[in-house]
Amino acid sequence: MIMNNLTLALQWLFFFLLMGLGVYTMKVIKNEKRNYLENAQEVDFKNFKLLTPRWWTLINSTENEIVFKRTDTRYDWEARFIWNEEVSPLNLIELFQSKIHAREILFDEESSVIHNPSDFKDKDLIKSGRFEMVRLEGTATAERMERLYYDAFLIREIESGHYLYAESKSSILNGLVEGPYFEEVMLRLSLIDNPAI
Repeated sequence: MIMNNLTLALQWLFFFLLMGLGVYTMKVIKNEKRNYLENAQEVDFKNFKLLTPRWWTLINSTENEIVFKRTDTRYDWEARFIWNEEVSPLNLIELFQSKIHAREILFDEESSVIHNPSDFKDKDLIKSGRFEMVRLEGTATAERMERLYYDAFLIREIESGHYLYAESKSSILNGLVEGPYFEEVMLRLSLIDNPAI
C-alpha cells in the first residue's frame, strides 16, 4: 500500500513537472514571436538584407552560401541561402522544380502548398520589377527515407537570371516552430544600399 502511494505520488509529481515545462516552453515561444522584429539582426548576403531572429546562429558562410542553425536548443533545423549565377533557359517554376528534384525532395501532395509568383506581387522586392519569386512548403521525404518539413523559395533577378535559393529544412515538429520565422525572413527580404553583386 505504501509503495503504491509512493508510486502514485511520483507519477503526479512527474506529471506536474512535465506540465510546468510545457507552460514554460509555450511562454518562451510566445515571447520569441513578440520580440522577433524588435530584436532582429540584419545579415547582408550578396545584395539582400535578411532580418533574422536573434537566436539564429550563422554556422557557415562562404561567398555564395550562408547557413543558420539554432544552437540554443536541440532543434533539428537549418536554413540555407544559396546564391547562384548560372543562367537557366527554364522558366521560374521549372527551375525551382529542378532544384527541388536535385535535392531528392518528394513532397506529400495532401500537405504541401505551392505559392505562385503572383502570390508575391505586393512584396516590395517583387514590386521593384527586378525580381520574381516562387515558394513551396510542406511535409516531404528526402532521399527516399528521411521525413521532414521543407520550405523553399527561389528568387530570380529578371535581368541577369541569377537567383537565390533559400531552404528551411527540419524534422516535421521543428518546422512548425522555426518555419514561421523563415517565412518572415523571406517575405521581409530587401535590397541593401550597395549591393555586392
